[in-house]
Amino acid sequence: MRKTLAAGLVAGLLATLAPAAAAAPMTVWEDEEGDAFLGDATLAPVFGGAGFDLASGSLEVKDGNLEFTVVHAQMPPFGNVPEAARFIWAFNVDGTDYRITVKRADIGKPDVVAGQTTERLGRVDVNGHFRLEGECATEAAPAVFSFVNCKPLGYFEGSYDTAAKTFVFPLPLDAVGAKPGSKVIAGGGDAIGICGVCWVSHYAERSLQATVIDQDSQEKSFTIPGGKKKKKKKK
Repeated sequence: MRKTLAAGLVAGLLATLAPAAAAAPMTVWEDEEGDAFLGDATLAPVFGGAGFDLASGSLEVKDGNLEFTVVHAQMPPFGNVPEAARFIWAFNVDGTDYRITVKRADIGKPDVVAGQTTERLGRVDVNGHFRLEGECATEAAPAVFSFVNCKPLGYFEGSYDTAAKTFVFPLPLDAVGAKPGSKVIAGGGDAIGICGVCWVSHYAERSLQATVIDQDSQEKSFTIPGGKKKKKKKK
């Protein structure tokens, strides 16, 4: 009897000390494969093979981060084509709009024309560029261009998994003020001036005239797990 009781106490203690299991990733958008072709279906194998054909996106909280995982129909062994294009995902946390930008490589200042983000002059990211942006605003520029200027809020360490055809952007929860119960929904306002979710050409990083290669939008909301559950009122 004593052995049984002791074993039960040890099991209970271990269960208490064990870290809580993370919630499973939630797919919040899905995109039809084979549609990254800029209106010319013969180009689909080209853009798909370069890693620009979106398949799905999921959110998960893990190790204090809100992880964005993006799956592609195909991906070359080195990830995505450097500098030629960038990925955008606009999202909203508890009423504030943000967006993440991902590129395979980022060399120096990205947008000399618009003259923004001077703190990035000379920055070199060759193993994957993962940036959080916010406070987006549309500004007119000379000639036919207009720009969506979003303030860089932080640079983070993401990763590519070419075998799984994915990249993962781990964003610290406190970077966007997310806490248990916070809602992560599709972005709005100027943050979606170019797109909600997309791969877009990179000839002018913040230009509204940039060419969208493949796009979608966040369809489901995600709730940051944790926190106290509300008790049901007795009737």
